[in-house]
Amino acid sequence: DGLLFFYFSSTDLQSHMFWWDTDSPAPTRTADAARYYFSHIQNLYIQLDGVVGDIVKRYGKEAWIVVMSDHGFARFARQFNLNAWLRENGYLYPRNATSLFKDVDWAGTRAYGLGINSLYLNLRGREIYGSVRDGQEKEILIRDLIEKLQNVKDSDGMPVIRTVHRADKVYSGAAAPLAPDLVVGYYRPYRASWSTCLGGMEEGILSDNDSAWCADHCADVQEVPGILFSNRPIASESPALIDLAPSVLTGFGLPVPSSMEGKNIF
Repeated sequence: DGLLFFYFSSTDLQSHMFWWDTDSPAPTRTADAARYYFSHIQNLYIQLDGVVGDIVKRYGKEAWIVVMSDHGFARFARQFNLNAWLRENGYLYPRNATSLFKDVDWAGTRAYGLGINSLYLNLRGREIYGSVRDGQEKEILIRDLIEKLQNVKDSDGMPVIRTVHRADKVYSGAAAPLAPDLVVGYYRPYRASWSTCLGGMEEGILSDNDSAWCADHCADVQEVPGILFSNRPIASESPALIDLAPSVLTGFGLPVPSSMEGKNIF
């Protein structure tokens, strides 16, 4: 008669610690230990598959069943220090700065990183010590940052950043101004460095991840796609997260608010 939503957290929480889909050593484990613990994730999926099978067996003929994840996973082997890169490339000042909260000269700073994937412009009229004018100066800076970041290479020549998304192109609605100006989407197995998340900056731009937190999903959306399956045929070839709410509402014969961008995928 209604909707039951249940969230299994184990696949996320344990994958952060145990996911390591390669034969090389993990940050805090030997290759053999990493392989052993990754097998635990595989066994966890087998258990959850059994849960799904039980639900389908008991209720599949009378209930609409949807199983989904909001993201996939990737090992986190290398960390990118965004603020150090901004500092070394002249966007963040001075050249010996160590933290956004200690010794940054905001009058000479045009961009900064805070959070895992967020890059902000130091805009006049928005930031308290803004230095970048809105309009042409802002547009030139955005294009310059996107081009240079998407060309960053590791020491072995591997590309680090797959896509830098412009917030004004991918977000809309009343809360859009609260988003970062750019969202940095990393390739596997890269992610923002631990110091970047809290406004810090290290000496080097790229380094090994040395944390037991050896896997993540804070990469580009195309690198860690989620899954969706159902006991009803899915008509859409490319379903997205924003489609789930309109699909559920339609399934219950309820109107879909005009504010929702998604579509019914069933």
